[in-house]
Amino acid sequence: SVDEAEKNVETLALAQKINAEAVGSMAKITKGLGIPLVHFSSEYVFDGTLKEGYTESALVNPINQYGRTKAAGEKALRENTDQYYLVRLSRLFGPPGQSENAKKSFVDIMLDLVLKQGKKELKIVNEEISSPTYSVDAARLVKKLLMEKMPYGIYHGANEGAASWYELANEAFRLKKISVRTIPVRSSDFPRPARRPPFSRLINTKLPPERPWQEALAEYLYGK
Repeated sequence: SVDEAEKNVETLALAQKINAEAVGSMAKITKGLGIPLVHFSSEYVFDGTLKEGYTESALVNPINQYGRTKAAGEKALRENTDQYYLVRLSRLFGPPGQSENAKKSFVDIMLDLVLKQGKKELKIVNEEISSPTYSVDAARLVKKLLMEKMPYGIYHGANEGAASWYELANEAFRLKKISVRTIPVRSSDFPRPARRPPFSRLINTKLPPERPWQEALAEYLYGK
């Protein structure tokens, strides 16, 4: 939880262990075994000030505690092995995880608010622009990296394009033909402990661009 890591010392300590220390330990182990390590990171390692977005080589500069633990994990990875694929993702959506602790994606939360809770009107933040990522496409990308033995390093695995939370939700409603009134609001209308990067589009320069996030979202919602 990004916000819990910001306001709760114990949560932050746990995030540091999972997102940073454990990554360094796994990197040492995999290096000793001579096998590659795939590690997932986040757009939250960036401050969101670059208007053109962020390539794989962009300098990290996190603005919240969660992002700092993810940046520390990236550093621990690089320092302890040279056989790694560091894949940055953003706004993940797709088939839900099987664990009871699996977190629902923003897309599924929005759909549930209307279809299960009967909401007729939703206020949705129309800022904090980033690149949605379809989990199935991300999995295909990782398979390509491993099967084709691509050069080790950092890769951006988000789908092509960028969107605000408001735009992402409205596209999901449009695809599902759901009638609901959506009201665009500013981030300040939903105060949260952790700051978010205002513009953190992930740009993929090392592989052919992933398909547009709109196309990926349509496949997820309709299975085609």
